[in-house]
Amino acid sequence: MIDRGADGALEAGLKRCPLRELGASGVLIRVAFSSLNYKDALAARGAAGIVKRFPHVPGIDAAGLLVDDRESPPVLVTGYGLGTEIWGGYGDYVRVPPEWVHPIPAGLTMREAMILGTAGLTAALSVDALLQAGVDPARGEILVTGATGGVGSLAVMLLARLGFTVAAQTRKPAQEAYLRALGAATIVAPAPDDQTTSGKALSKARFAGAIDTVGGAVLAGVLKEIGYGGAVATCGMAAGSRFEGSVFPFILRGVKLLGIDSVQCPRSVRETLWARLATTWKLTDLAGIAQVIDRQGLGAAITEMLAGERTGRTLVALDPEEARPAP
Repeated sequence: MIDRGADGALEAGLKRCPLRELGASGVLIRVAFSSLNYKDALAARGAAGIVKRFPHVPGIDAAGLLVDDRESPPVLVTGYGLGTEIWGGYGDYVRVPPEWVHPIPAGLTMREAMILGTAGLTAALSVDALLQAGVDPARGEILVTGATGGVGSLAVMLLARLGFTVAAQTRKPAQEAYLRALGAATIVAPAPDDQTTSGKALSKARFAGAIDTVGGAVLAGVLKEIGYGGAVATCGMAAGSRFEGSVFPFILRGVKLLGIDSVQCPRSVRETLWARLATTWKLTDLAGIAQVIDRQGLGAAITEMLAGERTGRTLVALDPEEARPAP
């Protein structure tokens, strides 16, 4: 729980609360797993615009069991207002509107569903957007920015799973082996800042498309390198919420800029993509990108995430036994 003290200072820690604090309206879920996302890290630092009121429990993902329906399969909740408008998945329980609740499809465990979580849904939305824009493996290499992060790692895996040739962009050259294990064929460094902010409107066309997870000047640089008829799916802002560019990629190369929203996207779209993630888009080595922690480990993990020092996905096991390494 995070709260503002009498002096305005942010306080964070574990606290025991009665169930009535969750309100009386909605479906009660006993949470087994959550995950750590960049938005959760910002919420844990009390970021304006994310936390609506204090006290607050972060966690934009949750997987667990319905308390009042023992016959129900395991369920998940991602996005909507979980962990922002209402208390989130770092509590033993969440109470949410029933329309936010999705049964976990056969083919996925609760643990796998939360290794995917919002990051997996975002990656799937991004890949689907590229496919709908006409970008296919025959068109050429696809760039993924911020490739060692949660969304980036899963995007690399999904694209490789579907037969794309993937170029992974990262500022962490030490992670080359990790990215190649995910399926990346090429490892590239971001263009220097002076190049992305230069007056040059276009660069040599290198990629058929891209999934940009970081925004800012990186996105501006990526747009300059997309070939004719290509597309860029953008879904993050770790490098900044603003970017400067020109219209030339759009009017000279017909490049499409595709905005990806995993918070309020329609239920029908979510159901379709979760079904794919459990079947035709199933990733069989999810455990290899997951670091498992309990709530005691959240403080350190949040600090590392905001410093750009975490790789892949962080699974939060609410049962400490689930967070222990396998023997």
